[in-house]
Amino acid sequence: MRANVVSVVLIALLFLLTGPALMTAQAHTASAFTVLVQEDSFSQSSPEIIQNDSIIWYNVDNNSNLTHRLVYDFDGDGLYNGTFDWDSGNLSAYCETDDNNTKIDGNCSTSFMVVFDTNWTAGDYDYQDLRSDGSAINGTIRLFEDVASHMNSTAPTIGSTFGVTQDDEADADNEDDSLTPEQLLLYVAISTGIASVLLLVLLVMRRSPSVEELDIAEEHQSEE
Repeated sequence: MRANVVSVVLIALLFLLTGPALMTAQAHTASAFTVLVQEDSFSQSSPEIIQNDSIIWYNVDNNSNLTHRLVYDFDGDGLYNGTFDWDSGNLSAYCETDDNNTKIDGNCSTSFMVVFDTNWTAGDYDYQDLRSDGSAINGTIRLFEDVASHMNSTAPTIGSTFGVTQDDEADADNEDDSLTPEQLLLYVAISTGIASVLLLVLLVMRRSPSVEELDIAEEHQSEE
């Protein structure tokens, strides 16, 4: 009986020690982020995402009568047709439809999406909005690797505000040197769990009769 109790206690201790590690190792849930293509800017000029996230651009420029074309030239050949290049084609603010809500022009599009899977390495990706008037608007995507370390506050949180200024980056560098509130709570929880299990082991060992006491009790029963 005593051996069974000790086994249960040891299993509980192992669970408390490994549980937090398993939780922190889980990858984040992939999310889709929205960037609005405005007349002369993006709603978020430097979105921060993690691998397997995606970005959807929507053309909301209803005033300029311009089309917008989002391009990224990975290989730098100016053609936008490479493996990692992208070309949205001309994005309109509105696509005319018929009575059945079917687009009259099948090539008309108001949005464009790119999925940044693990084939995209972590880093900054500079892209452009080529407007039909010949001008261009620059944007940057900051992609982080999908690893367990990005579960804490050093990575962009899901649904966070896009765009990071130099002041924000400096503050983030300073915060990296200290423990985050989540990490402190995790350490406190682990320490409390370990202390509780050790206390339980001590109580069980103190209250459980030793082998010698059991032998004496059996001798008394035999004499009676």
